[in-house]
Amino acid sequence: MLKEIPAVTKPTIKSVRNTAIIGLNRSGIRAYNRIKKQQSDREKLVGIIDVNNRKIPNYNGWQEVKCLGILRDFPHLKSLYNINHFLIAVHPDDISQVHEIISLCRTHGIEYQFASEVQDVVYGHTVQQIFKDLQRPWEPNLRQVLDSSLAFTLMIMLLPLFIVMSILIKLDSPGPTLYSQERVGKKGRIFRIFKFRTMYIDAERMTGPVLAKKNDPRITKMGRFIRKIRIDEIPQLLNVVIGDMSFIGPRPERPYFVDKYTHEIPMYKKRLYLKPGITGLAQVYAGYDEDLEDVRNKLSYDLTYVENYRSLSLNLSIIFKTIMVVFTGKGQ
Repeated sequence: MLKEIPAVTKPTIKSVRNTAIIGLNRSGIRAYNRIKKQQSDREKLVGIIDVNNRKIPNYNGWQEVKCLGILRDFPHLKSLYNINHFLIAVHPDDISQVHEIISLCRTHGIEYQFASEVQDVVYGHTVQQIFKDLQRPWEPNLRQVLDSSLAFTLMIMLLPLFIVMSILIKLDSPGPTLYSQERVGKKGRIFRIFKFRTMYIDAERMTGPVLAKKNDPRITKMGRFIRKIRIDEIPQLLNVVIGDMSFIGPRPERPYFVDKYTHEIPMYKKRLYLKPGITGLAQVYAGYDEDLEDVRNKLSYDLTYVENYRSLSLNLSIIFKTIMVVFTGKGQ
């Protein structure tokens, strides 16, 4: 999975993501060398596209970079290399250039993201445009009715699974089947989230609030399994029925971490514009938040969804990815 993660527009479900980096500069070359090591059969780095035909930069690592050409030749390059994804690494202060590239992406149906070095500045400049008049007055009510109706139906259908999971969790470790915890919802409203218990009782008694991580010793044997297939989230259907959450949206975070990240990461509170979701763009594309850089990467996904939440193709791709995680067991 590519590690540079920010803004996606009108994504489509494709077998292979062919990424081109926009920007033959220090940021672009660093991203190129980092992403090149993380390629997979489904994630390919095809090269860098320069914005203008400039002199070769004197940066370490540029000798290994495959430069495809310049931006004005993009239609030809798109066809030649089957490019369907951009990582934008141009200088963030050149907002007109950023908007020009975004316009190009939307015209050609190209997914796009911002390199982590530029995302805060870009969103800082464009935040008023991105969030201005994002929702029509009737949209939240309509979405709530649809979400609640579907969630209630699924709760009835999944009742046998609730019973089976409750028994297995009880047999695995002492403690309640479900646990609830304070989370921050839309516009900062505090609510209690419901989940199947995946950790031992009093897991944070000695440490205080800490982020979950890979191979976390606090997670039970059964908890590790149900996290992989994401069914620990199923009780959140009740949160959707109540109206605290939606099916798709940013992950609901604890008040402690919202306060912490608000002071450390620009734009963090903008993810609270929408209701949090059971699944979402950050949830299916990124893993655990093990450090501040992981949180910044996930924020990029969240801001992308806030900007593009009306996109049917984006919502369908998130649902598709979520289903794949459930059936392949690639969750965390």
